[in-house]
Amino acid sequence: MNTTQAAERRASHRRVFTNAALVGILATVAKLAGAAKVIVTARYFGAGDQLDAFVIAFLLPAFFTDIVAGSFAASFVPAFIRVRSNQGEAAARLLARTGLALVLGAMLAVSVLLAGGGRWLLPLLGSSFSAEKLQITTSLFLALILWLPMGACIAAWRAVLNAHNAFALAAAAPLTTPLATIAFLYTGAGRWNVYTLCWGTLAGVALETLILGWGVRRLGIPILPAWHGWTPEMSAIRSQYVPLLAGSMFAALCPLIDQAVAGSLDSGSVSALAYGTKFASVLAAISATAVATAVLPEFSRLVAKQDWSHLRHTVRVHAGVITLVALPGAALMIWLSSLIVRTFFEGGAFDASATRVVTSVQQFALLQVPFAILFMVAGRLAVAVSATALMIRASLITLAATVLGDLFLARLMGIAGIPLAGALAHAIALASLVYFLYRREPRLFRVSEVG
Repeated sequence: MNTTQAAERRASHRRVFTNAALVGILATVAKLAGAAKVIVTARYFGAGDQLDAFVIAFLLPAFFTDIVAGSFAASFVPAFIRVRSNQGEAAARLLARTGLALVLGAMLAVSVLLAGGGRWLLPLLGSSFSAEKLQITTSLFLALILWLPMGACIAAWRAVLNAHNAFALAAAAPLTTPLATIAFLYTGAGRWNVYTLCWGTLAGVALETLILGWGVRRLGIPILPAWHGWTPEMSAIRSQYVPLLAGSMFAALCPLIDQAVAGSLDSGSVSALAYGTKFASVLAAISATAVATAVLPEFSRLVAKQDWSHLRHTVRVHAGVITLVALPGAALMIWLSSLIVRTFFEGGAFDASATRVVTSVQQFALLQVPFAILFMVAGRLAVAVSATALMIRASLITLAATVLGDLFLARLMGIAGIPLAGALAHAIALASLVYFLYRREPRLFRVSEVG
């Protein structure tokens, strides 16, 4: 390797770590804004029927926006970078408009299905709701469906911005929803009651859509969708999108299984699990999202150039740095867990015995964080090499390991066994995905191969 190549690799590593730090900081700010929104919401609505109605109405639009639109963004970035690298900017602009048409059509179809099926789905989710409360839930739900087509635009345009290394705008734009909701609560809660949360959410999402559309337009890419058929590039996106979507849905079942098993244990176990996993979940989400957002464009560029040597080196460096940072960080948080729980939760009905239980849950939950981040990196590597079908296998293994681990360790250790089972499931899933990648794309592991 000559001096120029070494300098390029160092610059690549700095770029990825800088982008990951930027995305992580902005994601943290967005989480803090979300926490502020929760605090303000509690001030106006407490924990009564109106907030119950909004939470149930919010559930399905949020789920499908995250899973359906979010999976598209991950599958689109490698194809967009490959087309731009091999065919030029004009072809990339055409792909961006066609990709937007695809995800927008998918989300409009989901919107129609949800609008038609709401009358059956909502009574299942709110089985204890009165007729009046269910009516409020239904009206909120139908209004929030407007979120889905805007979510499609957000996912497509965020992917385009990330592919152009415009991470700051893409990561800062989600701040609009909690800030808009807070503004609506202060100005209209007395007039619109719980519908204020609905209008604030939609206003924030609309503003985020406008900001990202403006950012994409500044890149010279038209923001109107245009369907140009199933070109080879769009067929490739579809073949990667569907497995990634399925894998994401399987993975989303794991927290539901945890809650179901916790519900079979002693009184207070579900609450202890919710309190004990909150900090680890936020930490893992911010870290994994930041790293995954930064590495996917870099991995995709190297795959498009067929620079396997540089890609292998990049993966090793990033995995090594993540391990060196995440393991001591998780160990420190585990050591401080008792202090964290006492500071944020203990008091009133939350007594010392609850602190001990939640601390043990949090300590085991924090074990998941390094594995979750590394699994996300391996997953983005699978996306970059067009091997998203492997994610279905890894997600199924995670699901099976979660079920077996929860059932066995919860009986053996009580509620603390559930997060420990999650950590073991993440470790097994990571090892499985690495093995699948080795079998699918051995060039990622051939140290002796040049270029």
